[in-house]
Amino acid sequence: MSKKYLRAGLGVCLIAAAMFATLGESSSSSSDSGDKDEKSAAPASSQASPIPLGTEVEVAKGWNMKVNSAELDANATVAAANEFFTPDEGKQYVLVNVTITNNSDQPDEPLFAIDISALPPSGVAVDPAFLLGLPGEIETSAQMQPGASMTGVIPFEIPTAEVAGTVLLGESTFTMDEAKDQKFFAIQ
Repeated sequence: MSKKYLRAGLGVCLIAAAMFATLGESSSSSSDSGDKDEKSAAPASSQASPIPLGTEVEVAKGWNMKVNSAELDANATVAAANEFFTPDEGKQYVLVNVTITNNSDQPDEPLFAIDISALPPSGVAVDPAFLLGLPGEIETSAQMQPGASMTGVIPFEIPTAEVAGTVLLGESTFTMDEAKDQKFFAIQ
């Protein structure tokens, strides 16, 4: 019984340490804003004015991402990979091709550094769809060494009526200011 509480306490401590480390990084980086490299500085973006296709920006400390392309009606592509995958009524699959780069000095998994979702005009974020066996799907749980990049697709199931205005939303997993840290990417 005490081991269970010890593990739970350790988990809370690790999360708290990560949050405080993130706070320290954001306060130190804001003090040297004059030293920022223009290449890594993210352009201002919003849902109405997303970052253009092919533009790489930092979405979390040491992690860059860019949207290469998107297949807006990917129902046939997904069905070819697995005939049992069909979108819910009134929805369709969208495959977004992204490149993620670990520019930090530590090996890590993108899954633990950045959150990626689709954001339709309704403003309600859509998490990636769980589709087994989809060719070219990006492996966000794969460890990436410093300097490594990987490219692949992220599947989403989006309401058909909202696909045209949907953007990709990328942000740091650990953030104290979601509104400031959100990056909106065009998918078309």
